Amino acid sequence: MKISNIVCEAATIPYEWDFYPTWYPGQTEKEQTIFIVRVQTDEGIEGCATCEAPFGILAIMKETVEYLKTFLVGESPFDVERLILRFRNVARIAARPWLVENALWDIVGKASNLPVYKIFGAARDRIRVYAAWGEIRSIEQRKEDAQQLVSEGFKAVKLRFHHEKMKDDLAIVEAVRDAVGDKLEIMADANQGTAVERATGGVPPVWSYERARNMAKEMEKLHCAWLEEPLFRYDYDGLARLSREVELPIAGGEINKGIHEFKQMLDKGSYDILQPNCTMSEGMSQIRKIAAIADAYGKLCNPHAWIPGLGVMQTMHVAASIPNFTWLEYPYDPPKITPDVFQGIVERYYVPEEDGCIPMPNAPGLGIGLDEEKIGRYRIKI
Repeated sequence: MKISNIVCEAATIPYEWDFYPTWYPGQTEKEQTIFIVRVQTDEGIEGCATCEAPFGILAIMKETVEYLKTFLVGESPFDVERLILRFRNVARIAARPWLVENALWDIVGKASNLPVYKIFGAARDRIRVYAAWGEIRSIEQRKEDAQQLVSEGFKAVKLRFHHEKMKDDLAIVEAVRDAVGDKLEIMADANQGTAVERATGGVPPVWSYERARNMAKEMEKLHCAWLEEPLFRYDYDGLARLSREVELPIAGGEINKGIHEFKQMLDKGSYDILQPNCTMSEGMSQIRKIAAIADAYGKLCNPHAWIPGLGVMQTMHVAASIPNFTWLEYPYDPPKITPDVFQGIVERYYVPEEDGCIPMPNAPGLGIGLDEEKIGRYRIKI
């Protein structure tokens, strides 16, 4: 079997209501654009993978695929490790080539008549997920939202901070804990991995080290599960100091790139929980290497999964093969962020069951196909 072609397209799924993201206070999102890669073979088996297409960079992502195609057409989709160096050479000058690697695993699974996580070596067949919120809402609304999650079977929720003052961020955690008690584990994302100061606003305030430490101390009192990205993603020393000085686990790494960066984090003790993203950090099989190194350091690897379309499912196959894993991100903030919007273009939605877990699909490859009718309806020109 040989790779015969690689094509890409995009679909924009409109939100039913305007969405007000915590990561860009003051801005409004009206739609979700999903980038789709299809790797075709001379035997008719096609592998698919998806990710978000942020900030109008669709053309750049398409050019990445076109550039990578020159290195992959004619090669066997099974030879992933031999081809990884080509992916890395493309990654140093282009955007997110790892999506194509993920599509190769879809092909390998389909050709082998096995789900990808079984090929990787299954550690589990059910994935425990937390509801990941993303919108700016009132404290009273968040109390109701938390109670609704409990009624739907969720066991955990991740909040996102965005306020100018620490006390206002902390008030959200206190409100959710007050509303549901210990029925939900609570995580929180400070969104500081990429935060930058702008005169016009539009991003959360940049935290000082003291704010990160003080917030972690307060979250400890509320028995939270972790604090995510409290400092800039390359402040390895500051993160290590924070991890030493607080009991609360510190998590991060979603936008860091390459196995070497995660090895540096582990060497310095920057994080207790690594969160590589299989469309930004490395591809699916390489995230497993990051998890293995983390395991050797006694650390967890809970991959980042705010990835639309097939993205959460791609990450589920990785998480199902990682022994040092506890929780997976599941984007869910109804009525705005729901499976029909976020997963959008898949033929069937994957949702948690009563125990707060999503069962792994038994079908070959990634186990879920694309809704071609919906893609056709919402396809946009790149």
